[in-house]
Amino acid sequence: MSSMQMQKGRKKKQNNKKSRERTEGSMKTTIADEPTANDRKQQRRQIVKFVKNTLEKGPVGLRTEFASMRRFNDFEKMKAFKEAQEHGKNRYKDVGCLDNSRVKLGSPWPHEYIHANYVSTPSNSKRFICTQAPLEKTCADFWFMCLQDKVETIFMMCNFVEKGSKKCYEYYPSKEKTMEFEEKGQKVTVKYESSTRFKFEKSSDAKVQETILIVEGPNGMSLKTTHYHWIDWPDRGVPPADMAILELLAKARVSKGSIAVHCSAGIGRTGSVVMIEYIMDQLLAGQTIEDSEKILQKIREQRNNSIQTDHQYLFVHQILLNCFEEKKLYGEEVAKAHAGFTKQYLSCLH
Repeated sequence: MSSMQMQKGRKKKQNNKKSRERTEGSMKTTIADEPTANDRKQQRRQIVKFVKNTLEKGPVGLRTEFASMRRFNDFEKMKAFKEAQEHGKNRYKDVGCLDNSRVKLGSPWPHEYIHANYVSTPSNSKRFICTQAPLEKTCADFWFMCLQDKVETIFMMCNFVEKGSKKCYEYYPSKEKTMEFEEKGQKVTVKYESSTRFKFEKSSDAKVQETILIVEGPNGMSLKTTHYHWIDWPDRGVPPADMAILELLAKARVSKGSIAVHCSAGIGRTGSVVMIEYIMDQLLAGQTIEDSEKILQKIREQRNNSIQTDHQYLFVHQILLNCFEEKKLYGEEVAKAHAGFTKQYLSCLH
């Protein structure tokens, strides 16, 4: 056998070995990712701990806890936001956008500013993009951001008009048509593909419209995205604490790109969605569920003043308690305490 044939033989063996190692590695990853009995025990422990802490605090304790976390704007940490004021890119003067986590629009876009922040969950450093509702001046920016960050899921938690006030510009086609937006010569086209009322598996009165859109932008950029418009979540308020939001989050979880969430300001209803998913993410990752106060603080360090009202803070806890009860994860005694919590929760809303 010639030396060249011997070299080829050795190379083939090495390649086969590498291929085998890659296959074995992927098998190990798959097997490791399946929930084991230990994983399930750990999840159960975390749920019991969360439920116990929440029930001990009760709605009154949670409202006191929320009141102690004062909301404020430190404009030294929001320099880009202040500079953008004169260009009409901010919806509200008192809803700031932190510099440390803000989304920056890249080339070929004519400017980098958009009122939007990346917000992490424990397993994903850019799980959410929390943003204000698009203005007429910022629709093109919004869609370029979605293209840039490969946003496959958008949650719209407000309506275009609420209580007689304009809360959001009509930034996407809701019927068969195409919309085009432009920013200093750069164009983005949004095409309607289909739309239907979202059908929840569990009983819910929530009204959510699901629209499939095709977005096309500069340099051949394109994206297919699913837009969920929650029609009946009241401004500064909460919807019924059923499984609707958890179903939407479960559907969005499969997407690897960031999930864009906006209400009008992008902090109240938006922050509630993010906090629910943050806790679910810790649970699904088998991590310790941190104290609610610490979680909200971490979210606010990325999206300033997230969760605007104590009702929204209570809602996050009520949703999770209801979810764990639905999965029959507690006994009769805890169920009684949960019923007492629910009674107080509902009286707090009125």
